[in-house]
Amino acid sequence: MSGTRNPNGIAVVTGAAGGMGQPVAVRFAAQGRPLLLCDLDADRLEQVAGPLRVVGGDVRILPGDIADPAFPDQLVAALDGEPIAALVHTAGLSPTLADGPRIFDVNFTATRRLVDAVRPRMASGGCAVLISSMSAYMAARPEIDAAIRDLIDGDGAAIAPMITEPRGAYPISKRAVIALVAREAAAFGAKGARIASIAPGLIDTGMGRSEMAASEQTKVMLARTPLGRTGIGDEIASVAVFLCSNDASYITGCDIKVDGGTLAALGF
Repeated sequence: MSGTRNPNGIAVVTGAAGGMGQPVAVRFAAQGRPLLLCDLDADRLEQVAGPLRVVGGDVRILPGDIADPAFPDQLVAALDGEPIAALVHTAGLSPTLADGPRIFDVNFTATRRLVDAVRPRMASGGCAVLISSMSAYMAARPEIDAAIRDLIDGDGAAIAPMITEPRGAYPISKRAVIALVAREAAAFGAKGARIASIAPGLIDTGMGRSEMAASEQTKVMLARTPLGRTGIGDEIASVAVFLCSNDASYITGCDIKVDGGTLAALGF
């Protein structure tokens, strides 16, 4: 049976000022982990970091755009040579926030660059957690999966015509995240580390509320959700923090659905 002691090193949270990232930061701080919090806006990051410092948290911040190719190097520099015990990467864009190519760039391309940057710096026993989406399961088509494999292993040309529109780009970007996690499991394992993803369902965050207001489909899915409600950000955070603990020491290379049963009800 695994112990409860967490690996030594820093816990990195992206999207740390958001509805999922903030409760992750709070839970990590409660464990006494040193934190590096990342998001676009320094003021919003300080609103998260300040209260954690007041109660003794070791918290530094890194404002920046994860889609900037220079961001992974900035993150590595901010580590000051410390290993990464945990990465929870919640930053991303939903369909109402940008055009298709931008959504794909933020949700997948930037994520892949970040994974490449953190992999060599993972502590033994550490874990990286990415955020996929239940919508990824609704994009399960052979031609999409073939294009994603080509993207990960080849030149990726086949994906471009599939991501021109936001509501196509978003689920494909998240399906690509799931494929990336499966592909990276061996490389992380060679470091004694793990990688997994979480597929949230309909979650009551600012971004989630915008999507539900803009899409009739989400209202239909909510009506069919077995638990009969939306989730909250802390219900995603609790799973992310569990995955980054030694209690999850044999979980890697997989996607965890946290959707209130929506996908099961829809036949996925």
